[in-house]
Formats: sequence, C-alpha cells, structure tokens
Amino acid sequence: MDEANITFGAFRLIPAQRMLLRDGAPLHLSGRALDILIALVERAGETIPKERLISCAWPDAVVSEGALRVHVAALRKALGDSRAETRYVANIPGRGYSFVAPLARQPAPARRNTSTVAVNVPTPLTRLIGRDTVISALSARLAECRLLTIVGPGGVGKTRVAVAVAEARKLSFRDGVLFVDLVLGAALRVSTMGIASFGGLKDRLRKKHVLIVLDGCEHVADVAAKLVEELLSIAPQLRILATQP
Repeated sequence: MDEANITFGAFRLIPAQRMLLRDGAPLHLSGRALDILIALVERAGETIPKERLISCAWPDAVVSEGALRVHVAALRKALGDSRAETRYVANIPGRGYSFVAPLARQPAPARRNTSTVAVNVPTPLTRLIGRDTVISALSARLAECRLLTIVGPGGVGKTRVAVAVAEARKLSFRDGVLFVDLVLGAALRVSTMGIASFGGLKDRLRKKHVLIVLDGCEHVADVAAKLVEELLSIAPQLRILATQP
C-alpha cells in the first residue's frame, strides 16, 4: 500500500508507518494483528482467504488457522467490533475474512525535504523476526513521549529493535532521522569530542521535527545524558530514541 491514510469509524490507519490511531491517539496492536488489518483494508469488501492472511502475517513460518483466529479475535477486540454495534471484520464461514466497514482513503501529508538533518538509519542485512509486537508497541509509545529508552543486556538486539522502530516511524518526522553510534565513537576514543561537537547542531535542530537514535549510551553515559537534556530543552519537536543496558 502507498502512504495514504485510511479512516474508518474513530480509527485512522497509516500503513506506511505501521500505525493505528483511535481518536488521534496511538492504539497498541500486535504486529501480526496489524498485518492482518492492513491486508483486509487493502481489499476492503472482498473475502480474503485464510491462507492469504496467514501468509501476510507469517511470511516465513507455517502456522495453523488457530493462530490466525487468535489474532483476528485480538484485532476485533481492539477495534471494539461486535454484532450489536459497528462491524469491521466479518467471518465468512469456510472461506476467510472480510473488512466490511465503510472507509475513506486520504493522501498522506506532504513531507518537506531538508539537507540540514541527515536521514541515515542503517539498513539491516537480515529481517528481524519475532519482534513485531515489541516494535509496534514502541512505535506507538514514541508518538506519545519525547524520550524513549530501550533497556536490556548486551546482545539482546536493542540496536536492531531501535533501527526497526526508527524505520517504521521515519515518515512521521518531517526533517528525517539521525542515527548516532556512540559505541563506535567510544571505540575510536573520540566519544567526548564527538558528542561535544554534536552539540553544535543544537541551533540547527531548534525548529526541526526530527528523530535522533542514540545507540550505546552506556559507553558515554554522563555526556549522553547531558546532551539529551540540552537537546530536548531547546528543540520542542525533537524526539530521542536511546539504547542502554
């Protein structure tokens, strides 16, 4: 699907950002349930076979129809789907499911390009598997707060998750995404100098709507904490996603 927004009832679905909002607020939904919703909305009014929905939600795995039913039930619950009131997802016995509510498609808001802030999120070499729910939850949370920290011991995949969240939300930031590898800076013994010089961007960031990913804050914790505090205080549209143990 393109970057269009799809509205139905009190909901707005933004497929390109993998985000569902209800009355303007992000709605927490598992990655599988979101995949199913996007597939259904893409062909609203048609009956989508169960096999096709399974392949959309589990492209690299073999699962039973029972797993599909579980996530469809979770989707219906999140939407407030019921027989007595508004219906969104209908079960077509023996065939599959269909999105039956009226919907409208709206063009995505135009995004302004800028050369003052780099868009440099690393491209993963392999597909991240089994973290859809976490990525979806963090993406929704990032829409609600200006500073979000992913915490966990080394080797659990914090960086991969942070990159996936940034990738999912990059269209939300008019002035792009900036990835800062503090681990590399520490390894090259230029961490303090590098972070301090990064502070020179403060004036350029004041009016920017940008996401900064600070990866490996534990290596320069004190300097990184000071930098985050300063940036958030002078750039009201800035959001920061950080990783640390």
